[in-house]
Amino acid sequence: MKKNNIFKVVCITLLLLVLLTWILPTTTYYGGELTVGDRIQIGFFDLFTYIGMLITNFGQIPLYILAVGGFYGVLHKTNGYRNLLDKIVQKYKGNEWIFLTLVMILFAVITSVAGLNIGLLFLFPFVITVVLLMGYSKMTAALVTVGSVCVGLIGTTYSAHDLGLLNQVLNIPANSEILYKIVILVLGLILLIVNTLLYAKKHKIDEPRKGFNYPETENKKAKTWPIILVMDLALLIMILSFISWEDVFEVKIFSDALTAIQDFKLFGFPIFAKLLGSVSAFGNWQITELMTLVLVATVFVALFCKVKLNDMLQAFGEGARRALRPAFMATLVYLAVVISVYSPIALTIIKPLMDLTKDFNVITTSVAGVISQFFSVEMYFNVYPDMASATLPYIISLYSDSVYGVIGVIWQAMAGFAMLFVPTSVVLVATLSYLKVSYFKWLKAIWKFLLELFVVLLIVFFLMIML
Repeated sequence: MKKNNIFKVVCITLLLLVLLTWILPTTTYYGGELTVGDRIQIGFFDLFTYIGMLITNFGQIPLYILAVGGFYGVLHKTNGYRNLLDKIVQKYKGNEWIFLTLVMILFAVITSVAGLNIGLLFLFPFVITVVLLMGYSKMTAALVTVGSVCVGLIGTTYSAHDLGLLNQVLNIPANSEILYKIVILVLGLILLIVNTLLYAKKHKIDEPRKGFNYPETENKKAKTWPIILVMDLALLIMILSFISWEDVFEVKIFSDALTAIQDFKLFGFPIFAKLLGSVSAFGNWQITELMTLVLVATVFVALFCKVKLNDMLQAFGEGARRALRPAFMATLVYLAVVISVYSPIALTIIKPLMDLTKDFNVITTSVAGVISQFFSVEMYFNVYPDMASATLPYIISLYSDSVYGVIGVIWQAMAGFAMLFVPTSVVLVATLSYLKVSYFKWLKAIWKFLLELFVVLLIVFFLMIML
């Protein structure tokens, strides 16, 4: 824990949030009415009481992380996985920057379109291992993975998982200000790629980094195609299942197909409906379905690579054990949301900031978006009236609907921006915990990128107002 101080940082953040509940009164905004209430002090035993709510509402996230850990535990049991890693390293030898760039573009675009920011944790161990085998530092691996997902969040285009409730609160269409969103995505990617490649070049060595659990192999002739097939199909299904086909693109082919499958009867018995159980159509999947997909992928890897059942179970357990730390950290982070539910104080902090200017102001709105992320974990909890603090409904009540589209872009962009450094970012906290990287070393590595990105975002926001 001395080296992996992300645990201490998260605990201190949560304690500060608790302390603020003792100092600040609650402020809520519902039905067009702003209400300043009494202080709702959170006590020591209250935190343990909240664990039940935590598990009920957010337990699927740590379980998903454990499932991913188990999947890689089984992969480590196969000889083909290390062969696959070595082939990739050898293929890009001398041009490693191409691999880093392609991964950053892929992750950012998938996050922007499909909203798979948590789901992409499925590929994080794979990419991280390749990056380390190429001789890069753990920080470079974190920049490539966490950085690209956060840039995708900043430039979210069509993901209803991130924009659905935001657009609903603002009453704007899904494609509102889409050109600016694409511009933000592209500019964010350029800044990330340049900064990451410069950092990677400066901190590269000629051999794999030590202190990491690399898979071993005893058979260099072991086939890699089964692993490639399973991982590619799993990623493809993840993307298809998270793209908002019906809500955003008005495509009903997947919902109609699922209905037809469930309605099919064999001798009057709905065989497929019973076999599939409660499953949503592509476009409406959540983390629970992704966890099931990862478990199925684990079984197929074991079958294709001829891993015995006992060996598979043992390897899965070992992999899940190695994932306990990031899973626990992800669970701990969600306490911020629970605290915000019972003692909504975010608006107490943000309201005076918004009152500094009478007219709409890009800077104060941007800062308000960042502050909100300390009380939330995902974008969903920033706009849902019963969560976080209902800050956004109050903010939009101050201005005419002519700037709602701009507010939507700012709010989403600053949410993704904050996820790069706030200790309540699940992707960041879980990844740093997995890599055992210091939180403060992370801040030291990205502060220039953060500054550049913030300036670029402000420029784009001002242009949206002016043009």
